[in-house]
Amino acid sequence: MNGLLPLQLIDSVLLQYNVGDVLLLLLGLSVLGALVMRSRKVFSMQALGVGLLLVLTPGGALEPGGGSLLGSVIQYKFFGLVLLLAAPILYVTARR
Repeated sequence: MNGLLPLQLIDSVLLQYNVGDVLLLLLGLSVLGALVMRSRKVFSMQALGVGLLLVLTPGGALEPGGGSLLGSVIQYKFFGLVLLLAAPILYVTARR
């Protein structure tokens, strides 16, 4: 019975968030990695990948929960679109 407690805790935390929140968390962690490498090209490729995933993810997986970062599915889609538009500009203007 005690072995199930961590799984229940993880499940209760994950029920409050959606796929979009996980993708935004991954983007935040990858930005830290790009900052360590000091590479704007790496950051732009990461932004392009996350933006593409946000745009292509079905709306049902992006439905906001209780603790979601953004309020609606369309906000996740627009944020993905902004990342898709900004990533090529960052890549072209980067020196390294």
